[in-house]
Amino acid sequence: MTTTEITSRGKSFVHVHAAHCETGAAAALFRDKGLDITESMIFGIGSGIFFGHFPFIKVMGLPITTYRVQPAAIFRKAAKRLGWKFVTQRFRNAQKGMDEMRRLLQSGQIVGLTTNIYWLSYMPNRFRFQFNGHNIIILREIENGFRVSDPVLPEPVDCSSQDLVRARFARGPLEPRGFMYYPDVINLRPDFRGACIKGIMDTCNMMLKIPLPIFGIRGIRYLAKKVINYEKTYGFEEGCRQLSTIVRMQEEVGTGGAGFRYMYAAFLQETAEIFGSAELRKLSQGMTAIGDVWREFAVASAHIIKKRGKQDETFARAGELMLICAGREKELFENLRDIAGKLKS
Repeated sequence: MTTTEITSRGKSFVHVHAAHCETGAAAALFRDKGLDITESMIFGIGSGIFFGHFPFIKVMGLPITTYRVQPAAIFRKAAKRLGWKFVTQRFRNAQKGMDEMRRLLQSGQIVGLTTNIYWLSYMPNRFRFQFNGHNIIILREIENGFRVSDPVLPEPVDCSSQDLVRARFARGPLEPRGFMYYPDVINLRPDFRGACIKGIMDTCNMMLKIPLPIFGIRGIRYLAKKVINYEKTYGFEEGCRQLSTIVRMQEEVGTGGAGFRYMYAAFLQETAEIFGSAELRKLSQGMTAIGDVWREFAVASAHIIKKRGKQDETFARAGELMLICAGREKELFENLRDIAGKLKS
């Protein structure tokens, strides 16, 4: 779904409804400067797919589980590998941050922001929670606020100045401190083949080689074993609370586990077309199948939490599904690393 909007200098901006905020915002900024690129390509080149479980970082008393790299890393890596340079700024003072944003808008430059989604009142209530990693694009200033292209919404919306200040300068984990970014040096003829290879190799290394047990394939297995023992460790009710947070991170925060796997499958499909590689095309299909297992894990977990699942939908079953994902992802990324190595040479 697309909508044409006008920026402060009368330039047309095409709003595209995206699957994920950061990749959607980055792709929009690239397209606005003349480079036609898909959200999935940004995601793959930017090495967006990942896994991490942080038992020592908690929100509302529950550990954080992530299915992607840290906020801002995707667009930063994608821009570097495509030969673009972005200006990035953070601000200690909210007024200075807003003044600089207004100056850029008046010059005709649209800007990307990282915000706390809770303070964006245009969002439906079910999507508003304390999360300091939501990306939006500011198109122009309007009376008492700003016109916003939020990638996860079907069309542009308005945001009050007060709400935007709160969202940009919210406190808490990963606080954005007014983080703002926009293109500076533009390359309209990037080396897509080289960028894809770099993105793939970086992703494979993150998923396979980080020695800490909470990251990558090791992290999936670590969490799966904990899930299997949730009821023994915490009791049924608290085990459900722990499990619900994992599912929420997977299905509601951003695109989550299954959705990110589908996006990466789309990237592999596009890369297969660039290289004319049947092997990459096959791995794309394999990644889609892995996404289906992650979705099966979410459904089984929801049945456990709501106490209305089948008799065999237990914590042990949920953990076993995660172990299946770990095994299949290990095999896929090992194969992907080998194929990318051959294509590189």
